[in-house]
Amino acid sequence: MYLLFANFIYNHMLAELVNFVKVNFRRPNNGLMQLILIHVLVFCILVVSKAICVLLGYEIYYQRIYQYLILPASWKIFLQQPWSILTYFWIHEQFFSIIWNAFFLHAFGHLIVSIWHSRILKYIYILGGIAAGVFFLLLYNLAPGLKGYMGWLVGPAGSLYAVMAAAAIALPSFYFNLLFIGRIKIKHIATALLLLTCFELASHQSVAIAHLSGAMVGYMCVQYIRKFIHFRSYLSYFLNIVRRKKKFKITYESTSKATSVKITKTADKEPAEIDAIIDKIAASGYESLTEQEKKQLFRAGK
Repeated sequence: MYLLFANFIYNHMLAELVNFVKVNFRRPNNGLMQLILIHVLVFCILVVSKAICVLLGYEIYYQRIYQYLILPASWKIFLQQPWSILTYFWIHEQFFSIIWNAFFLHAFGHLIVSIWHSRILKYIYILGGIAAGVFFLLLYNLAPGLKGYMGWLVGPAGSLYAVMAAAAIALPSFYFNLLFIGRIKIKHIATALLLLTCFELASHQSVAIAHLSGAMVGYMCVQYIRKFIHFRSYLSYFLNIVRRKKKFKITYESTSKATSVKITKTADKEPAEIDAIIDKIAASGYESLTEQEKKQLFRAGK
């Protein structure tokens, strides 16, 4: 009977779960859901591993593995597990923390995906986590009052603050409808959270440096993206001017006596449409163009 029950769970529940994960990781421009799924999968694996280790009496081994995945404040310990700067921000300690962080990531992350691409969201998220870890290590190893302190950094707070800051800078006038509060702009939410983080840092909660460094990465990423978009639009505009020249249509007519050549000039392309497309790229990014506009821009650059 137990075998039948286990077979039912595997064939129905686990099979559907595996298929759901595969579909979401294969789907293009689905980085937001992929980030959330990674967090959920890591949390489930750690919970199941801990339960098994506790039942078998090997909880100490789970604690050892867990410490290998989170980021230590000690520089000496970090050198023994340098991979922890890439693993610590995927880990959650409590169930309600992963629920809140998934909601937080979805609320701000979908704004970034809506104006750029989910790949940009993943870059910001991972860079925010790495930067938070680096600043955490620097603070605890260089600040005189914290030298020798044994602490650990775990959780995606730095990554989440990077996403929040990027969304607030990119869409400052966007607003959320909050319960009991009403409409509030995203820039006001970000400002309030950053001020609270500064108060935490002043209250000697030094882990707040991870939040601030993540927000700084979000700001820098948005500025870089904007400059890159403007540079690309200006470059396209310049190349369009350089390459914009009169085209010639040549037809050959063969006769018994000689070969004559007819040369017909074609009209220049309308530059106003190209300028409008370039302005659209500068304002909303290349992904905002329609297929017809992309083809028109490509033909103009030939």
